[in-house]
Amino acid sequence: MTAVLQGDPVVMAHPVCLIENIEENKVKINQEALAILSSISQPVVVVSIVGKYRTGKSYLMNRLAGKRTGFSLGSTVQSNTKGIWMWCVPHPRREGQTLVLLDTEGLGDVEKDDLRYDSYVFTLAILLSSTLVYNTKGTIDNEELLRLQYMTELTKLIHVRSTTEDKNKASSEFIRFFPSFVWVVRDFTLELEIDGKEVTTDRYLENALKLKQGNNILRECIRNYFPSRKCFVFYQPTNRNHHNLEKLNDTDLDPDFVKQTNEFCSYIFDSSKEKTIPGGVRVNGSS
Repeated sequence: MTAVLQGDPVVMAHPVCLIENIEENKVKINQEALAILSSISQPVVVVSIVGKYRTGKSYLMNRLAGKRTGFSLGSTVQSNTKGIWMWCVPHPRREGQTLVLLDTEGLGDVEKDDLRYDSYVFTLAILLSSTLVYNTKGTIDNEELLRLQYMTELTKLIHVRSTTEDKNKASSEFIRFFPSFVWVVRDFTLELEIDGKEVTTDRYLENALKLKQGNNILRECIRNYFPSRKCFVFYQPTNRNHHNLEKLNDTDLDPDFVKQTNEFCSYIFDSSKEKTIPGGVRVNGSS
């Protein structure tokens, strides 16, 4: 593999579809998007967002791009994003790097008959990303932990070659493909307290993932595959015009929501690493 060159940044005026959902359980790569990626000679930082449909994923990705509009926001009960959409922008804090934002089709869409398609989208997001943002609403509860059972299904879809029969070594190699993990809880209304004591958002996540007597498969899976974990909670952005956030200025939004959004973006910019492949080799768009 050739060394990564730091050329001029690729600037996209708007997102394009990277992975198209052409029919039930069939996807294809959009050649326009592939050509854009192939033109990126800089190291890339790839951030994707996944989660249930109609939970505001696209809004956060637009904020990461430094825009109010771009990725399509919907205000109906239907899923708005289909397939995986891509937006490449110069990294706002690291000269010589490109930030690749991937907005994925919502999980659990009632219009999709085969839930395996959700697993395909989730798997692609895992493999492509430096950082995976898992977007949910309300609380971190058992339903959302169960939704992450996709992790356990990934081992059936991804096969990491190993030259030995050591299952532990093969598992470790598999985990090296996984990105860092950020759990975002939207419209959060609870007090961040455990046993009467105020806790951080990270402590809130770790408490939800704490191993308990009984069935720990899901929690162990998340803890093992995502050793790097972070949590953010967001209050409701506004009491009005909730479905037209892209048209609102920050001054129209709840100050706490604006602060939480800025903290989230700052963390992603500062903490998301360059995309690498096993061996620590940095990749660019054409790799």
